[in-house]
Amino acid sequence: MTHNILGIVKRLNGDPFDGIATIRHGSRDIKVGITCDDQTFETSLNLAALVVQRLEDLDKVAKQIAATDLCATYNNGWNEYDEVQDDDSLKTVTNPQLSMAEFEAKLSLNAVNVLGDRMIDFFYADDGMFWGHSIVVKSMNGVDLTGAWAELFG
Repeated sequence: MTHNILGIVKRLNGDPFDGIATIRHGSRDIKVGITCDDQTFETSLNLAALVVQRLEDLDKVAKQIAATDLCATYNNGWNEYDEVQDDDSLKTVTNPQLSMAEFEAKLSLNAVNVLGDRMIDFFYADDGMFWGHSIVVKSMNGVDLTGAWAELFG
């Protein structure tokens, strides 16, 4: 189907999404996954469209939430690791601690998932800060990110 905001929305069988769209955000293509949960597809589609309409602002706020929730976690251990040397010994590498702004700058939005009429997940690549994990910012209140939080995924 073609949607006036989301463009082409591929309808799926609910495994794991009921629909998926690809939108342009800055210089990147972003997948928007749509899952109905206990709502109609139209209801979840409307939430996805609202997210895309406000994505520039939501992305900024979600990055701030990620930095608030996870910057100290990075600075207190994830910035250090052991690197194997040619002689099989280990050398501890310590990357510099990051300010909140530096942390935010390393985040790149990869995907957005909407579930039902109010749950939104923003998935971020983190430029290797968390050794292959993704950062997810979760909202249970739709586009009102006041109570949203960030966590590591994967």
